[in-house]
Amino acid sequence: MNLYKLFTSLFLFSLLIMPILAQHPCADHRIASKSKKPVVSAKVAAAMTDYDVSYYFLDLNMERTNTAVSGSVTHKSRVTASSLNNYIFELHPNFTIDSILVNQINTPFSRNGNAVTALLGATANQGDWLTVQIWYNGTAPNSGSAAIGNGLSSGNSQSWGNRVTWSLSQPYAAYEWWPCKQNLTDKADSSRFHITTDSTNMAGSNGLLQQVVTVPGGKKRYEWKSNYPIDYYLISVSIAKYIEYSFYANPVGSASPVLIQNFIYDNPQTLPNFQADIDETKDMMELFANLFGPYPFDQEKYGHCMAPFSGGMEHQTMTTQGFFNFELTAHELGHQWFGDYVTCATWSDIWVNEGFASYSEYLGLEGLHPTDAAPHMLDVHNNIMSQTGGAVWFTDTTQVNRIFSSRLTYNKGSAVLHMIRFELNDDSVFFRVLKKYLQQYAYGNATALDFKQVLETESGMNFTTFFNQWFYGEGYPTLSAKWFQKDGIFYLQANQTASAPSITPLFQTPIEYRLLRGGGQDTIIRLNLNQASQFYALPVGSNVVSVIIDPANWILNQTGSVTKDSSILQLASAEFSGTTEDWVDFGMNPFSDHISLKVIAGEGKGTFTLFDTEGRKLQTLPISNGQGSFSTSELSSGIYLVEFETETGRRFSKKMLKQ
Repeated sequence: MNLYKLFTSLFLFSLLIMPILAQHPCADHRIASKSKKPVVSAKVAAAMTDYDVSYYFLDLNMERTNTAVSGSVTHKSRVTASSLNNYIFELHPNFTIDSILVNQINTPFSRNGNAVTALLGATANQGDWLTVQIWYNGTAPNSGSAAIGNGLSSGNSQSWGNRVTWSLSQPYAAYEWWPCKQNLTDKADSSRFHITTDSTNMAGSNGLLQQVVTVPGGKKRYEWKSNYPIDYYLISVSIAKYIEYSFYANPVGSASPVLIQNFIYDNPQTLPNFQADIDETKDMMELFANLFGPYPFDQEKYGHCMAPFSGGMEHQTMTTQGFFNFELTAHELGHQWFGDYVTCATWSDIWVNEGFASYSEYLGLEGLHPTDAAPHMLDVHNNIMSQTGGAVWFTDTTQVNRIFSSRLTYNKGSAVLHMIRFELNDDSVFFRVLKKYLQQYAYGNATALDFKQVLETESGMNFTTFFNQWFYGEGYPTLSAKWFQKDGIFYLQANQTASAPSITPLFQTPIEYRLLRGGGQDTIIRLNLNQASQFYALPVGSNVVSVIIDPANWILNQTGSVTKDSSILQLASAEFSGTTEDWVDFGMNPFSDHISLKVIAGEGKGTFTLFDTEGRKLQTLPISNGQGSFSTSELSSGIYLVEFETETGRRFSKKMLKQ
């Protein structure tokens, strides 16, 4: 789906000034309706898992002036249960069903709310194929269960005056205009959509346009076909008086150029107003193919159909958009990988759709308009921190507004990916993770935990703490610091307070600090913050004038006070006094070319481990006679951690300073 940051008042305002608004980066692309999931009983939902849809064929009569629909929809499905006596699907009660044919046999049916049950004449067994054709007609409801408004809408563009009928089925509104199975993990292997409409119209949909057929009565039939797997909510239609504006991109990994096919309002000024923004789709596709892997629908197309709403919807291979600007177009194109190619397995996992598409906006700016990337992320962080709590993860999928929360699903979802990239501290690993995730779940479904598993496997790092605090946890830290420099050693005391301490009291994270020296000699240092208050000492050379916390805005945080304070030298004296512990003598501290270690209590058996400030294990020293030594002549000056673990699992550690 699309970005979500505007408020309702901005939405109404944007309809009046869309041509102007669309010329500038827009922070928001979607506004949720005040809707809930339509009620389908657990029994009905379970019954729809007894078969797997392989193919949808929509053959419908539709116009740009209303939401009337007539015609037939065909399902080709394979029975997955041991046996099947009833074929159940969803269709809104507004529609009259004329007949249902199962394997070309007229079949009785019953209706209960949204659920329709076709009563099979003979039991179908596991593995049997059923071709179910539903003939129906009626007018789509104004029930507002889609993320924006209705499953099928018809209206005028207040900016351009064009009349349009368009679909927007996410998350639960496909049944408002066609008979379907609304189950995320049951993607159809292929689909076909024939739209018969007035000859003055054009009709856009998924896949490739096979042909346009003239039909008696001043009609035309637009015949679209897609051979790629597709989820129910991504099947789409948009009907208006359009003109076509098309060109090609050359993304890496595609055997031939990819068609970018745009249906733009047939209005003298519409295309000139948006053409430069539309043209950037080519550059974005080529950039994303480098970052994410080949465009996943390259044998068909990518494109846009215009419709009068404030935002976009990532309909597979042909996004529906109300206008064009860089961030909106990047978001919806990013969805072709994250959302369409790999789709969330449940609506609770919408982060793998929306968080990733939102981060595609940042990546697009970083690659094509780099000076705009940092302000964009600053806006993202400010929006998240406009409230003190809230998690990316949620469990109540009946609330459409919560599924598509602009602050948490979109913006915080994007920020989480930005912080994962920072944790990895290696872009080659980060983008390898994204590519591996997409390859592993290609044309299927995935959960947030599926992504976490790929992340950990590819990086070799454990992200459990990270997810607990940033994905499942709530809030953000406010970071402050005291610092002082003496005799070439830079001393820093970092402190944090959490905005939602009863839920997430501590954020363990690496933090960058910019040490300003003047004369272009600034230094960036990266330190792990694992406590509410943590002390560091390290040699940094020339005099430090001031300190900036997280200068590149990698971490979701507020900045508190940053002060130069000589009183922390007292803390330094206590922290690095070289005193003897009750169990372990860690030797001279500060040290030079070796660290001498001695166990002075217990049996003197265990393991010493030497770590750097990034938590990397440098040396391991098993001992059985109570003493040993690390050779440290090759180590650079700075802070290290020595840890002793006894055979019984007790641990003792000491921060050590090499001069």
